[in-house]
Amino acid sequence: MIPKKTKEQITKNMKSVRTKDTALENMVYQALLRQGIHTFSRNDKSILGKPDFVFHARKIAVFCDGDYWHGYNWDVAKHQIKSNQEFWIRKIEKTMQHDLEVTHNLQEQGWAVLRFWGNEIKRSADECVQRIIQKLRILPEFPFRTIDLCAGIGGIRRGFELTGQFQNVLSAEIDKSACKTYMHLYGDDPQYDITDKNFKQLVESTNYEVLLAGFPCQTFSRVGLQEGFENEENGQIFFHIADIIKRTRPIVVFLENVDRLVSHNGGETFNTIINILTIELGYHVIGVELDDNHVPVYEPNSFIRNSKDFGVPQNRPRTYIVCFDTERFSQEQFSRIQEPLPLQRNEQLYNDLNDVLEHDVAPRFYMSSGYLDTLIKHRQRQEAKGYGFGYRVVNAPEIDHPVANTLMATGGSGKERNLIYDPREGISGQIVNRKKTPLNDMGIRMMTPTEWGKLQGFINYAFLDENNNDLFSFPDDMPNAQRYKQFGNSVTIPVIEKMAYYILDCIHEMTEY
Repeated sequence: MIPKKTKEQITKNMKSVRTKDTALENMVYQALLRQGIHTFSRNDKSILGKPDFVFHARKIAVFCDGDYWHGYNWDVAKHQIKSNQEFWIRKIEKTMQHDLEVTHNLQEQGWAVLRFWGNEIKRSADECVQRIIQKLRILPEFPFRTIDLCAGIGGIRRGFELTGQFQNVLSAEIDKSACKTYMHLYGDDPQYDITDKNFKQLVESTNYEVLLAGFPCQTFSRVGLQEGFENEENGQIFFHIADIIKRTRPIVVFLENVDRLVSHNGGETFNTIINILTIELGYHVIGVELDDNHVPVYEPNSFIRNSKDFGVPQNRPRTYIVCFDTERFSQEQFSRIQEPLPLQRNEQLYNDLNDVLEHDVAPRFYMSSGYLDTLIKHRQRQEAKGYGFGYRVVNAPEIDHPVANTLMATGGSGKERNLIYDPREGISGQIVNRKKTPLNDMGIRMMTPTEWGKLQGFINYAFLDENNNDLFSFPDDMPNAQRYKQFGNSVTIPVIEKMAYYILDCIHEMTEY
């Protein structure tokens, strides 16, 4: 006859029962890894009931319940308790009641709760994981909702909207003048700081599927200080974007930056970004494969695309990163994506820069003779040193099919490397307000903000209505200096539109929508 356990013995035995890293939990853990799922946390004390597995952003809580301790088939099982029956029945029923309360309260908070019995897990942990995957792989209907971070004047947003399959629900931009133009164009106030914890909480409460971000690029560019992540104000912005991705787990992430990003700091900056996206956040990045040691392998230049290959006569190489959530899609689905990022766009908006240029522009856009002479001498000095710096006349008569150089948010160099040869009678020698010397006699002028707007696809493309009327405009009081800056700081919308269609094609290939 087995002697009856004392209270002290029972207490000791109960304390020895493992509440985490149990055999059942480890069976589910291994099954999740076999399915390529590793975006969860384990035994999270911050969540009610301390679930065995938590998918935070998706609000999915998973419990592995031992049959005996949690009352499996209780109507039968309670009669099979032979020792200290009253004590154990009371204790187990208290656990069962606690389980019900935890499940109810989590569901009230918007959580999906999955509970697996020990016998289910032992019979087939893989089948249990398939039930988790069914929750993870639910996709909403189109149009997908986007959030537009580091939004500028909304070029990325607009490129996605042109497909008719994306609808923006939240925007963030800290530049006050850009915010004014954004509000004017879209009717949305984007004045939020993505580094602010209150904004991050707002994003967490916003239902959306696609994160868009043209994060600050000056610290990675050739004209910036090239400080990268060391620049707290700009370089660190990526880490705040990563934090938002972790908190909300969008289906798709689309990022844009300067081409210099892939080579900055010997490639370490870009490698850090790719590691965070793939290893830490668990996203599938187009152009990246994981080797046998789970190390990302990629060709940096495969992320760079140039606006001049997408129907716009502007030499503007940029880095584009497209990511898909590994919780929503399987490795088998990713293998169906056959094409890399689009290399070009077949539709040409303009044959060359000549098609973009305005006629009879205001005299104020022509350079003063003194300023032009200064630029000429500066270029001569640079060439004598063997450098290629200096002004450029991008449509000089000897150029058959002119293409503009990169438009820059910094203004000066972006304009001086995009000078236009446009001789007109009556211009030479004119005195124009705020110019210290008369207008030059070589017919050289700056490009106009309207021409910049065409080269970025804002004007004469992205805001045309069904009757081909161009609805793009700036607020009336927006100075030209800001118009140049805002266009130069933005994206080339036809490139973004092509990327958006590519993302739709990828989703179609993976899901057969």
